[in-house]
Amino acid sequence: AVDKAISGGSWDNAPVRDMAPHADIVNKYITPSQCLTTTLRSGDLCYCIRAGQIDDVALMSEVSLEQMTDFFLYCKEVNAIVANMRSKSSDSIVEVFTANDLNGVKLVGGDATFRKALSAASTKANELYPSLAVPTFLLNLPKLLGALVKLFT
Repeated sequence: AVDKAISGGSWDNAPVRDMAPHADIVNKYITPSQCLTTTLRSGDLCYCIRAGQIDDVALMSEVSLEQMTDFFLYCKEVNAIVANMRSKSSDSIVEVFTANDLNGVKLVGGDATFRKALSAASTKANELYPSLAVPTFLLNLPKLLGALVKLFT
């Protein structure tokens, strides 16, 4: 997928999306505006997911926890490959940060299986790519969750 994405001389994400596990279903619900990786000024990568903008209930009615975990793990694998390629070419370690935008996330009424898939993929990715295990940024926390975070920090 990565070879096809760079074959034209610049990055084309279409082959990566099309070759993702269960893309025929998942890509109906997760678009590039909801899940993308971008390059930071430092040269590091930032994998952004706008979980609150995804219809997780409809999505999870069509895929299993394992299928969704496979999809997210594939995204992390692609990011790892790109980070390794850029690390080699720049002679500097490229890290992959994750930004999880929780704007619009429903604490009640959303699909917990979707959140479990995100968590399972992150856990597995940390095992497979320990050098890429950097902090995840939680953005736009719902008020209740934000209050809980303040209590424990």
